[in-house]
Amino acid sequence: MPSHQKSRYVIPIVLAAFITSGAEGFDEVTKSAGLDFVHENGNDGKLWTLEIVGAGAAVLDFDHDGRLDIWLVQGGPLADRSGKLPGDRLFRNVSSGGQLKFEDVTVASGVVATEYGMGIATGDIDNDGDLDVFLANFGRNQLFENVGKGRFVDVTATSGIAGELWSVAASFADIDADGLLDLYVVNYLDFRRGEHEPCRQFSSRLTYCAPRNYAPVGDQLYRNLGEKRFKEISAPAGIDEVPRRGMGVVTQDFNGDRRPDIYVTNDAEENFLWINQGNGRFKDDALMSGTAVNLYGIAEASMGVVAADYDQDGDTDIFITHDTKESNTLYVNDGKGWFADHSSLAGLATSSLAFTGFGTGWIDIDNDGDLDLFSANGAVRVLESQRTAGIEPPLRQRNQLWLKDGSRYRNIDAGPAFLHEDVSRGTAFGDLDNDGHVDFIVTNNNGPARLYRNESSAFHWLGIELTDSRGPANHALVWRETSRPEVKQVGTDGGYASAHDHRILFGLGNEGSQQFVRVRWPDGSEQRFGPLSVDRYHRLPRR
Repeated sequence: MPSHQKSRYVIPIVLAAFITSGAEGFDEVTKSAGLDFVHENGNDGKLWTLEIVGAGAAVLDFDHDGRLDIWLVQGGPLADRSGKLPGDRLFRNVSSGGQLKFEDVTVASGVVATEYGMGIATGDIDNDGDLDVFLANFGRNQLFENVGKGRFVDVTATSGIAGELWSVAASFADIDADGLLDLYVVNYLDFRRGEHEPCRQFSSRLTYCAPRNYAPVGDQLYRNLGEKRFKEISAPAGIDEVPRRGMGVVTQDFNGDRRPDIYVTNDAEENFLWINQGNGRFKDDALMSGTAVNLYGIAEASMGVVAADYDQDGDTDIFITHDTKESNTLYVNDGKGWFADHSSLAGLATSSLAFTGFGTGWIDIDNDGDLDLFSANGAVRVLESQRTAGIEPPLRQRNQLWLKDGSRYRNIDAGPAFLHEDVSRGTAFGDLDNDGHVDFIVTNNNGPARLYRNESSAFHWLGIELTDSRGPANHALVWRETSRPEVKQVGTDGGYASAHDHRILFGLGNEGSQQFVRVRWPDGSEQRFGPLSVDRYHRLPRR
């Protein structure tokens, strides 16, 4: 891998699992990379629930130079937004010589985020080959068309997707197989700034109000009509029947019928699993499938969500982060769309009880072929021990990393860079230096974003980027020809309020021979590619 000056946050090899897998850990390279973003939540001492929910981040190659850039979502003042606002920021990747480096191109790119930001989603809405950007906000949402040459244009006014609710996350998916990406928007609470009433703990001291203090609002589904215009179809699609307090979303084929379904995490309520019926309608199958509640039948405070084939049996499993005193949840798919809660069996239950998880990702950090887990943590209720100690904000927690070892996970002591106690929220994953290892950026509520570079180097890898001139490659499936039916899906959604690298990475371990892959495109047609050299990216066009 490229050589570069390591920061003082190099993570030592602390476990035998790391040693045997060849992992070297992560460097925190925020400062040296020029990423000087600090999130502002507008805290004025009144403890508005709104201020502790954001915000997300995205990695995307917006200028087609082959390097992932970074978009960071901003909050700003809550009460008076008439003055100059801090706004989102877009950082262009200008790395060279093995050194990660970013420059702020927000103004030059035409990005003007005017609202109190929460989440971000990316997708090519007009099939011109550029990733466009949707911002989920408190109030009016925004849609930016990528017009090429490093520029964005705000097309919200004519798009039909502005909305006026508290949106947290979103996902692009072609739900009707017409070759155009549609949009699912997750909405949270009916929160009105002018009617804010503070909540108190048993000690009578102020704290943030629980979500049950506010009425839920329904999610929204928009059909892409072409020409960058959308029409809301929530009612005819059947997703507006029961409003809940939505937090996260991921779209995948969960039951093997080759149609994209929609999984939504809800805060302190049953989750949704919207199964695509193929006729323009969706049916919530969460309760019947085993994904609405936990093993004990309890609806939990569900935040971030990721979907992937974690056990390499050819189907899609689900992992969810939760509130303190609620274990994170692993739902294992039996291949037919029925799920079992394996949180305890996989070793993921006890280690997460003391934390409130948000951003999450199933990533192979050391390219040994197993999907490891990351959770970005930060409390949502004031921690009295921190308030008494004068720690501000009194919501700080450290993030967590689990290594997959066989069928179980081990929570590891990941070294100095992971000992920061922040109020972490969104996490965007992607290979920022194109060395075949997943890096990531973590957003911190009312604090600085942190950039982590993956320093693993021992094992081989295979990178895939699909291109399709007839439409988006979202939800195309890629199988590596191996004894295990390992499948990965093209997509940028999942986690919490964030968007990720659209490319696919296979960790190969010691397997250095040329590879063959099979691709199933969104329309069901299939192609075989190979032989493909390892330790590099391949652009595979649809023929």
